[in-house]
Amino acid sequence: MRQTLGLRVLLSLLALGLLLAAGLLYLLSLDSAAMYPEVAHLRAPIYGAVLIGLLPMLVAMWTMFGLLRLVDDGEAFSARTVRLLRRIKIQFGVTAAYLVLGLLGVWVALSVSIGHGHPSIILGWLAAEVVALFLFTLASLLERLFADALRLREDNELTV
Repeated sequence: MRQTLGLRVLLSLLALGLLLAAGLLYLLSLDSAAMYPEVAHLRAPIYGAVLIGLLPMLVAMWTMFGLLRLVDDGEAFSARTVRLLRRIKIQFGVTAAYLVLGLLGVWVALSVSIGHGHPSIILGWLAAEVVALFLFTLASLLERLFADALRLREDNELTV
């Protein structure tokens, strides 16, 4: 555990930051509902959708703790590592797809309610989409590298 203690602390801080951001978003949603009563009825569904979108990210973080446990056990180049990286990749892909659907849903809901959406909504959502796609790409790359390393390790173990 000592090898990955710093990564575990950073991952825990990231999870805590996501939970704090969810709380801050709730407070901002209350303020926005007071400022724009014509869209106040959308506050709860949009906030709920955002919380649902955070679930794959939190599950991916939990999966990363399992990956760090394998590294601590000296099993970094194992089939289990490749499976965990594939699971992380899928979770980031689900998050990216959910963000696209969420943006469309929020944009349509705002367009129907007030006639237009605010450009800052698109910018914030696109920033989150870029991060999700970057993490998906990174997890894909790591999955491929660890799969190749596992294959080389198995070939090396079979060589006399």
